[in-house]
Amino acid sequence: MTFCIAITGEPGAGKSTLAMKLVEELKRRGYKVCGVTCPDVRVRGRRIGFKMVDIRSGKEEWLAKVEGCNGPRVGRYRVCPQVVELVKEAFSGDCDFYVIDEIGPMELKLDEVRKEFLKVLRSGRPFIVVHHLRLRDREFLEMLRNCKKIIVRREAREEAYEEALEYLKEL
Repeated sequence: MTFCIAITGEPGAGKSTLAMKLVEELKRRGYKVCGVTCPDVRVRGRRIGFKMVDIRSGKEEWLAKVEGCNGPRVGRYRVCPQVVELVKEAFSGDCDFYVIDEIGPMELKLDEVRKEFLKVLRSGRPFIVVHHLRLRDREFLEMLRNCKKIIVRREAREEAYEEALEYLKEL
């Protein structure tokens, strides 16, 4: 069985922060970590969109934004199809451990991103996934079924980190 951690929780609970702490721990242990993270972008305190960042190279591309992208709509944002190339690049090359932050509505609106994420999860390599609390995609849910599940809560962020570190000892 593939070693995997599935992190979820409410928006703002600290899911991405936890994932990036685990990335740093894995790098410290000598693992080559590949993957993406999707921070929000704010201007004067107002969210205008989301970037997707290649964890290994630091290269970034817009995932979705209020104005300027022509892909499918998710709420008040439009997804940016040009992010597909960054996703493919982020998971290419020599990797010991994969990270996807996150599997959510915006990421899954682009079929090529969805396919790349599925390919990563089927690779047999260990992975950490952050997923939207209300993820309903049966294919992803089935693939995450046997993962160590960590639910991050604002009032218990440190406990979630300790739980994940404990599980990493099984690597």
